[in-house]
Amino acid sequence: MLFPRYRRMLMLCVLSLALYASGAIAGEEVQTVTIGFVGALSGVSESFGKGLANAAELAIFEANRNPFKINGKRVQFRLVRMDDRNDAERARRVATALVQAEVVGVIGGTNSNTSIAVSKIFADAGIPQISPTSSFRRYTDQGFRTTFRMLGIDDDACIYLGEYVVKELHAQRIAVIDNGTTFGVNVSSRFSEVAREHGGVIVSRDSVSDVLMNFGEILRRVKAQDIDAVFFGGYSEQTSMLAKSMLREEVKARLVTSMNGIVGSSFLISSGIAANGTVAQETGMPFNKMPGWKKFEADFSQRFDFQISIMTPYAYDAAHVLMAAVRQANSLNPHKITNALHEISFKGLTGVIAFDAVGNPRSPSYTIYEVQNQKWKPMKTNTMR
Repeated sequence: MLFPRYRRMLMLCVLSLALYASGAIAGEEVQTVTIGFVGALSGVSESFGKGLANAAELAIFEANRNPFKINGKRVQFRLVRMDDRNDAERARRVATALVQAEVVGVIGGTNSNTSIAVSKIFADAGIPQISPTSSFRRYTDQGFRTTFRMLGIDDDACIYLGEYVVKELHAQRIAVIDNGTTFGVNVSSRFSEVAREHGGVIVSRDSVSDVLMNFGEILRRVKAQDIDAVFFGGYSEQTSMLAKSMLREEVKARLVTSMNGIVGSSFLISSGIAANGTVAQETGMPFNKMPGWKKFEADFSQRFDFQISIMTPYAYDAAHVLMAAVRQANSLNPHKITNALHEISFKGLTGVIAFDAVGNPRSPSYTIYEVQNQKWKPMKTNTMR
């Protein structure tokens, strides 16, 4: 087919230009170092997954402009994208393919379920895996030395959100809905516990499919129970549909979520006026508090026709810290790169990145946002010590 052939020719041209710009054509030996990306690049989470992959690609482009040498040869990184479609079994197959491709490290998966599904495959191969979005505690509790995450744990995030909803939003009667996934059930259960500890009442608890898009039946039932808030433990696309369903059913309660990546323009665009009043807690500090944010935003927007989500900077930093570990290890051996990741302290876009003994960030932050006049406004940031 002409199009794939043209695409391959274009990629070769781009690679040739990159090598020329780096000085590699001027008689220097170059070694191509492959980094894997595994995540949802099609299906309901396509936009989210591709945005993360694009962020990793941007980091690699930047690193290749200032290459370093290992064993006398210039290092040129490249990213291999693999689509797991948010499916655990497919994720295992593509993870095996990345191992066979001899990648030095992997960015992904893009949710907790798929990240957990592939972690043993990478651990058995000794390949470091950095998930930019996984927040479920079990991901790093498995005991694999190769497993790292960029986000704080969703259990810990609920400590702040549950108190905020009851004490500062004065929401006493709360309906809780999860989407049946490991993430959704876990975060909903922890939020419910914390809300009760602070005097909130969980008036109903529902579990739905992770592909359900019509919440009308549940909302009509909970609306009659005089609720102050609806907490949803699920993914970003469903959250948008829930917000629109609440507007359509005239449910006046607040919509509350945690750690599902909805803070960004995509949710505002897809939800319209239904977004107003939504409260969401996400990892990290607000964008405008990140050092170097304006440059990142400009560079990303210039290169990619994708919206920036709250998780996008973490994929960018995950790629940068992995490449920094390659440089610190002065080796392409994945075992030595893993050791370097356990020792590294890297100043990234999202702050100083350093991992504890099991691969969690050492001092994660969580910020609570609210949509006001169809704009996200940061309300409160908490940092764990």
